[in-house]
Amino acid sequence: MSEFIVALPAVVLYLFSAFRQWQTISGDRPANRNLVLTLAMLAALTHLGFLLYGAVTSDSAHPGINFAFYNIGSVIGWVITLLLLFSSLKKPVENLFVGLFPMIAVLLVVSSFSQQRETLDHLSYGLVWHILLSILAYSVFVIAAVQSVLLSLQDHHLRKHKTHGLIQALPPLQTMDLLLIEMIWLGMILLTLAFAIGWPSVVDLKEQHLLHKVVFASIGWAVFAMLLFGRYRFGWRGVTASRWTLIGTGFLVLSYFGSKFVLEIVIGK
Repeated sequence: MSEFIVALPAVVLYLFSAFRQWQTISGDRPANRNLVLTLAMLAALTHLGFLLYGAVTSDSAHPGINFAFYNIGSVIGWVITLLLLFSSLKKPVENLFVGLFPMIAVLLVVSSFSQQRETLDHLSYGLVWHILLSILAYSVFVIAAVQSVLLSLQDHHLRKHKTHGLIQALPPLQTMDLLLIEMIWLGMILLTLAFAIGWPSVVDLKEQHLLHKVVFASIGWAVFAMLLFGRYRFGWRGVTASRWTLIGTGFLVLSYFGSKFVLEIVIGK
């Protein structure tokens, strides 16, 4: 319960920021970008406080990042918030808050009640960098997935000649499309580096419970590589790019969270 109390301010700020931006999208209230971004910054700061509190108090004998299933989801949610805030300095990405912040708030609540703990001690520098780059890559691809949903909705509305509501609140379709591809390129660079750095640490895929993780991650990487090739060779964009993005992100989510869910929640390892 104490961790939930620490997490509560961040949960409220995430939801309020998302709700205020939703009011802009729905046309209920005029845009107030400064308020929305300020709420998001405060949410990120209080979220960081929750992560530090959990790392120190959950197991004082072995302090460090808790890599358990729900907590790592909370960490990725915090990284997603930081990436969005940095992107907002140059790009209008605050509409993504509506889809992402409620999910991050839910992850925070679940993580605050979870009793699981998995602190990894004596990690090599290579593994530390592999984990950090993987978290960054997954975060970027999750943002790209939400961006692809908005892009599909925008394309659908334009084809139906509906130019009010969501369409008025979003940047031009070409800007949305370019932002999606930029995210995918960044995610691919980070994911490729994570693969390259982490591979030397693999000794036995089955013994280390990595086989399914490597297979799903490799398929996800291949899907995004195909999307970028299709973009270059055939000019894929819009709904086509959105579908490939969602498929690739789905495989990456299965790679990490699917394996951790089975090992920690189902099997209890």
